[in-house]
Amino acid sequence: MNDGRIVSRYIGAFTDFLINISVILVAFKIAYENSFIVMTENSVIVGALIVFLASFIYFLSDMYSLKRHERLINILVKAFIAQLFVLMFSMVAVALFTSRVASNYVFTIILCGISYACIAVKKIIVTKILHKIRINKKNQKNIIIVGNSNGAIEYVRQINDNAHFGYNIIGCVCDSENPKLKKIGTVSELDMILKVYKPHEVVLALHAHEDQKTLEILSVCDRNGIRTSIVPVEYKYFKSKSQIDMVGNIPVINTRSIPLDNMANAALKRMMDIIISLIMILLTLPIMIIAFIGVKISSKGPAIFKQKRVGKNNKEFMMYKFRSMRVNEQEDTGWTTHDDPRKTKFGTFMRKTGIDELPQFFNVLLGSMSIVGPRPELPVHVEKYRKEIPLYMVKHQVKPGITGLAQIYGYRGDTSIEKRIDLDIKYIEEWTLFNDIKILIATPFKMFNRNEKYIK
Repeated sequence: MNDGRIVSRYIGAFTDFLINISVILVAFKIAYENSFIVMTENSVIVGALIVFLASFIYFLSDMYSLKRHERLINILVKAFIAQLFVLMFSMVAVALFTSRVASNYVFTIILCGISYACIAVKKIIVTKILHKIRINKKNQKNIIIVGNSNGAIEYVRQINDNAHFGYNIIGCVCDSENPKLKKIGTVSELDMILKVYKPHEVVLALHAHEDQKTLEILSVCDRNGIRTSIVPVEYKYFKSKSQIDMVGNIPVINTRSIPLDNMANAALKRMMDIIISLIMILLTLPIMIIAFIGVKISSKGPAIFKQKRVGKNNKEFMMYKFRSMRVNEQEDTGWTTHDDPRKTKFGTFMRKTGIDELPQFFNVLLGSMSIVGPRPELPVHVEKYRKEIPLYMVKHQVKPGITGLAQIYGYRGDTSIEKRIDLDIKYIEEWTLFNDIKILIATPFKMFNRNEKYIK
């Protein structure tokens, strides 16, 4: 089984290598015939360097891990991030070793884009074929479960609901009966069972009071050369993709490891924040000037409303908005409602169109906020809801955003805080660059249909 996985990984890497060579040769030919680039010996060297560099980065990016349960979108995002690093290093190589840098930059960007498109298509086709094969009960991975806890039952349900994973549950080894699981023997018979069924993997899903059996079970599996996995007793606490850290010789499970803990993901998101915030500040500057004047004319007080909000790691920061209400005593504690009498007419217009939030692009540029993320709350609301709503503080593991998953579903202002937190946590735990892009695309369609009525 391990030999097959290794061969599959090298086949995947080799086909990607061939794709990159083919793309670069065809691109060089077309560009040369149309005088788009000046072909020199250095151009060939840079082309070869890009191909080999790409293969190296693909391996470092874990693109060939062959995880049966990995979602297709995660595979494509992983490849996209790897390709961005290829592009970054390629641009450096072009600047150092070629002439006509401007045209070569454009050529390199197009080249990396086409390369990613070809690799993405290959991965989609291969993944779909593998899913089809596994659904037809081929290329199966045979598994024996030890234990009959709730974790064991849920594990079996997940396998049965996802036939494309290609897992075949042989049965359950346990000392007591459970009508929801097919029992094939007791723990004392495990050694004989492994010799008879020869599974690819054993999954431990024991009750809390059975933890003393773990060492014995692992020893039996090791003697038979069988890989083992463990379903945690309190598996429901692990809401996100957890990470195992080593403290000396002790493995410690991080129950709240999230995609943005990864430095590459965080750097990519920050890069997107800087680029988009700069573009939006430049594009909306005339609108912001008009809004500034409109606020000054419509009511007394400062045009820019500054308010303390709670951001990443529970740190407070000053959030900027165009003032949409009359100056009042509840500015730092009150929640805005749909028919709030504090709003000015011009302020109501700004809130409906989202113009009041344009100064927040400066928050993004300065690093206290992100373009996409959970909405930041007032300190007084954070103190209230951290005690009342489970997992409320999880949202503060990432930077707050101008827009987010909860906002495009209509949960903003005086709306259901419980539903908003559910969507915020879903966003954080399932973050991908692709999800951020989808939220950004959806945001303009929600901008002119915003309300602050309570949504049950």
